[in-house]
Amino acid sequence: MRSPKTHTTSIATLLFALSTPAAGCGCSGGGAPGGGESTTATPGAAATEGPSSPRNVEPEPAPVDPPAEGEESTEVARVSPALLASRRWSGVLAAYRTDDGGFRYAALAGSEADRARLAEAVQAVADTRPTDLVSRDAELAFYLNAYNILTVSAVLARFPIDSVMSVPGFFDAIEHDVMGTRMTLNALENDIIRARFHEPRIHFAVNCASAGCPWLDATPFTAAELDATLGRLTRAFVGRTTTVDARRRRVVVSQLFEWFAGDFEPAGGVRAFLVAHTEHEPTRVLVADERNRIAYFEYDWALNARP
Repeated sequence: MRSPKTHTTSIATLLFALSTPAAGCGCSGGGAPGGGESTTATPGAAATEGPSSPRNVEPEPAPVDPPAEGEESTEVARVSPALLASRRWSGVLAAYRTDDGGFRYAALAGSEADRARLAEAVQAVADTRPTDLVSRDAELAFYLNAYNILTVSAVLARFPIDSVMSVPGFFDAIEHDVMGTRMTLNALENDIIRARFHEPRIHFAVNCASAGCPWLDATPFTAAELDATLGRLTRAFVGRTTTVDARRRRVVVSQLFEWFAGDFEPAGGVRAFLVAHTEHEPTRVLVADERNRIAYFEYDWALNARP
């Protein structure tokens, strides 16, 4: 995620690649605003990069030395790569995610052991194959975890930075290995997560390492808890970011709802989606009142870094 960007990979190509063993091979907006007004312009040319080149290819994760004791080696041997990615990511989240939506990149950069843990998660994302994912929810949980793992890894590789938007091609030129296929974060989100699953709540699950993004959850996504987790994260984001300007009769929400307005149409549109996910009753009544027009506040691209 997350500003609108040009698709660089076709859906058909990606789906074929994901179903066939490969030798190694933001984010686009969902459409024009639906019935709202924008208080700021959508990020422009700075958010769009050209085709990838060798300098834009994400480096392969460094080999991780085998553990001193046999327990970890045994675990790696017996679990699927998708589960290994989730376990390693869980450890990183527990140590470096903050409860106010931030991430302690500098602290992670200073820990050789936890950098290796993250590198293992990145490698496990590359090693996962379709046969490892036994259900649709398992697939979506994997791709959501992969997006967040690769985003943090890409920031860490370039840290210190003030914003992902200061990195040329962060979303649509730098490539990562996902299940043996090279792709950008933009392609992962738009051509796989959005195009295959048609689930609007994913916009509150993928994290673009920015202050305006939905917060990283405390634990990785799992198939068993996916629906409940997506619902909880969506309600939290809507409740945290939606404001009502009664004097000007406006409901002001994140630009995510403007950029990806088309994704919310199956739910009845942006307003209906907001009503369904607003827990505070007085706010829900005001959001539902069509006399209160929908407006969008400026997306904050500052890095979500914490000490």
